[in-house]
Amino acid sequence: MALFSFHCQNYKSGALFGLDKHNRRLNKNYDNPDIDPERTHLNRIYVEPKETLYSHCKKRIHKEVIANGNRVRSDSNWICECIFSFPAEFPIEELDRYNSLIIQYMNARTNGNVVLAVAHCDEGGIHLHADILLITEDNRLSSKTLITRDFITSIHDKLPLVLQHHGFDVERGTSGKVAGLNAKEYKKKMEEEKKALDKKLDKMADEYNKLADHYNHLLLEAKALEERNIRKAKELLEERERTR
Repeated sequence: MALFSFHCQNYKSGALFGLDKHNRRLNKNYDNPDIDPERTHLNRIYVEPKETLYSHCKKRIHKEVIANGNRVRSDSNWICECIFSFPAEFPIEELDRYNSLIIQYMNARTNGNVVLAVAHCDEGGIHLHADILLITEDNRLSSKTLITRDFITSIHDKLPLVLQHHGFDVERGTSGKVAGLNAKEYKKKMEEEKKALDKKLDKMADEYNKLADHYNHLLLEAKALEERNIRKAKELLEERERTR
């Protein structure tokens, strides 16, 4: 039986341009070494706006939230992106059916607010990005109302049952399993990532110290040069006074 894997993250308006470009591969080049451009043509777009993700969401927020007298704070979350892994145990021919069931379920749970849904086949394991516009039934923009702990838990609990009902041999992950890892493997993975991060931070600190030393050296040189120029100017003035 395959393991159901899902996680989500909220995004504010300023992140939508980058999110849209990444998900729909709108850039020509990517620094991400995990993206294989030769496989990008295999990606699937199931739901997309006719314009940019930001413009689409902005228009809906004005129409459904602001027009109904509700406020939108500048720091409000606009989008919750949910990422679902496609189990490697399943044949690629089932990808569209698997993702379509997930999109239908997420639309049912979020008032039809899946505004972008893209499957990436060119970046690591195959996975689905489902972007949800955070407008509530009573026309408010609120991540706190929609994306609660109970909501996330219910996705983990109920969506595997829906997939099972449609013939997918998938089970909910437990606290002892994360993305196919047992607790011991997960802990080891986290320790490795921590060591890598510490190493990166140490490198950044070393580079900062070198830059700071260079900057201070330049300041000393600039001060010495200024003092030499002042002395030279005084000497020239004194020489001019003597030759009068």
